Amino acid sequence: MKSKPVAQNILDGTTFEITLTEDLEEQVTYQFDDYAIALFTQTYHHLRSDYIPIHWHHALQIVWVYQGSLEYQINHEIVTISENTLLLINKKQLHSSKTINQNTNALCINFDLDFLHPKLLTAHVQPFFEDNPFASCLLPLSLEQKARLANWTQGHKPTPFSVIAFLTALLEHLLTHYDVAMKNSEEHEIAIFNQMLQFVQENYSNTITVNDLANCALINKSACNQLFRKYTRLSPIKFINKHRLYIAQSLILHTNKSISQISEEVGFNQVSYFVELFRKNYHLAPLQYRNKYRTQTKE
Repeated sequence: MKSKPVAQNILDGTTFEITLTEDLEEQVTYQFDDYAIALFTQTYHHLRSDYIPIHWHHALQIVWVYQGSLEYQINHEIVTISENTLLLINKKQLHSSKTINQNTNALCINFDLDFLHPKLLTAHVQPFFEDNPFASCLLPLSLEQKARLANWTQGHKPTPFSVIAFLTALLEHLLTHYDVAMKNSEEHEIAIFNQMLQFVQENYSNTITVNDLANCALINKSACNQLFRKYTRLSPIKFINKHRLYIAQSLILHTNKSISQISEEVGFNQVSYFVELFRKNYHLAPLQYRNKYRTQTKE
């Protein structure tokens, strides 16, 4: 099923919706014909409780917050970023983001490494990433780099050469200064957790128990609970309900469906319970939220 994050994403001046597959992989649209590079901005409205849900992608990603601050969860680690830091997220890492206390704007660059010379890629870059399977790291920004990033957020369309030069400099710093103590040794654990996330994505409209989740991943209930608390800070049932509310939030903003219809569609048996949870998470009842934040209606 395709999900609609409320946080606004803009690529080349056009607003788009991040699309997730059933296993929560983000479908990345690249903007250059010859290179797998996507550069886009994100706008988060704090009072509307905007956030990007948990997902992953095959591309590397860097994130620069140029207004406000964001809390990122990458696997089980929590990272806070603001304008003085650059976050690099490695391939295939589960991550999500949300505002902390104010409206926030961020610049994201998703990219593969195909812009590098094949010999450089084979001899130096690929071995580095294979030997150091880190989840994420924070990189320093020079004044010159910040100025270039700021220029890209102000409507100045970057050339492939300028983006490649920027990314190459970052990679050089990473290969030179990376601390091997940051190695990520949780691949098997993340794969098991991802199975359960996919189960939630495919079955949220139905009743889901902790046993269902544990059985789909061939683990026991205790391990299931531990993994959800480690990677989401929530119990399995609270995470399922949060995911249902996220889908409901999109339906409230983008359709004319009734609240009772939406409640049933996302897996809540009682409308009153759905309204109670929605109000608790988004600080308004569903109809109040629709009236306050919907800018356009789609059938």
